[in-house]
Amino acid sequence: MTKAALQAYRAALRATRVAFNGDEKILRASRMKIREGFDKKRTLANQEEVDKAITDLNEVAKFLVKNIVQAEKQEGDRYFLKFHKGTELGDNATIKQNNKKNMGSLAGAKVRRCSDNK
Repeated sequence: MTKAALQAYRAALRATRVAFNGDEKILRASRMKIREGFDKKRTLANQEEVDKAITDLNEVAKFLVKNIVQAEKQEGDRYFLKFHKGTELGDNATIKQNNKKNMGSLAGAKVRRCSDNK
């Protein structure tokens, strides 16, 4: 086991602590999943495969910290989102820059208008 692999494994475990803080059930499940994946890749012999596995695990850790936000149900249909300092908060710059005419629908298909059927 290389030092880089161990660092990636530890980073992934730290990321689960940040992403799932306070939710012991999900925290344990995510750590078990990371452990299972790490154990499966432990026997890789090809250095390129090892490097790819380490890169993938580091990407998982980054994704967990930046993109996972816990929500706590409040009264009614309201939720309290638990952002932390590592949460990536996007802005609408990409939406504003794109021409709305060329944007697709949320389903991924282009929006068609009746006037387009000529």
